Amino acid sequence: MNRSPEIHVTLGRCDDMRAEVFVRLEGAAVAQLEGTVTGPRRGRDATLPTTARLMPLPAAAESPAVSRAILTEPAFWTPDLPNLYRVEVTPWSSACGPAAAWIGLRRLGVRGRSFWLDGRRWVPRAIAADVGLDRAREAGVALVLESPAEELLAAADETGVAVAAVLHAAETTPARVSMLARHPSAMLAIMMEPPGDDATLDGIRRAKGTLQIGLAADGMAAPPRPEGIDFLAVMLPDAGVPHPGWRSPPARPLVAWRHGRSADRRQCDLLQRDLARWGTVTPSAEPIWDWAGYLVGGGKRRDRLGP
Repeated sequence: MNRSPEIHVTLGRCDDMRAEVFVRLEGAAVAQLEGTVTGPRRGRDATLPTTARLMPLPAAAESPAVSRAILTEPAFWTPDLPNLYRVEVTPWSSACGPAAAWIGLRRLGVRGRSFWLDGRRWVPRAIAADVGLDRAREAGVALVLESPAEELLAAADETGVAVAAVLHAAETTPARVSMLARHPSAMLAIMMEPPGDDATLDGIRRAKGTLQIGLAADGMAAPPRPEGIDFLAVMLPDAGVPHPGWRSPPARPLVAWRHGRSADRRQCDLLQRDLARWGTVTPSAEPIWDWAGYLVGGGKRRDRLGP
């Protein structure tokens, strides 16, 4: 029986008028891919979709087959505007059947010590709490989740809720990161321990796309100087403020993560206030730098959808 392989999508050069979308099949040996990219779709909106054809690109020996589509006036994915596209492919292979997936085109990256999403600074305020996606969206918060199931991420893609995925040692693998990267809602991934070797970290970076990869760090100790990651998640106890060494941290985004309190949007705002006070203890009373985001509560494992 033919199997349906997983679709892997990479966003190439893009702007507000045009976007390149590259499609390949994960782990499938096929000579060529044909298909379409159709959208956007957003919830129950009745936007008239358009269809772009996937055109096969010349393949190098022993390289996976890749096809490209050009989207005009693309609709990118953000939590406020969770636009999705339908990708449908037909491989030239008797070993694989047709495949289809919903994708989001997300422009997410780092500038200095900040995250930037779709051309604007993005400051995540995330909670680790057992709330449903609709409630999280209404509250204007992202969710901190341990091992989020793919079903939940697909629902978050449609609802428009950002997710910060917590990765423990056994899950800090390129395969796990590749799964997260297929979902635009998975915007941050926090490794609780560094990968065991450089090869694993290299594989994670190749698989992550625009997913931002972070490493947990003890905020009560002097800051580490890690390489190969996008941001640091600075772990703080209830009511704690960082070690003085964090006044001169690595030049990358720092996300404050406070445990030990109830997790809601108000606690994110209180954490921001406390750190603003800590950061203005200077002769000029000017902040040393801005934190990139604020997380509260402990990671929650979610293997199914909540209410």
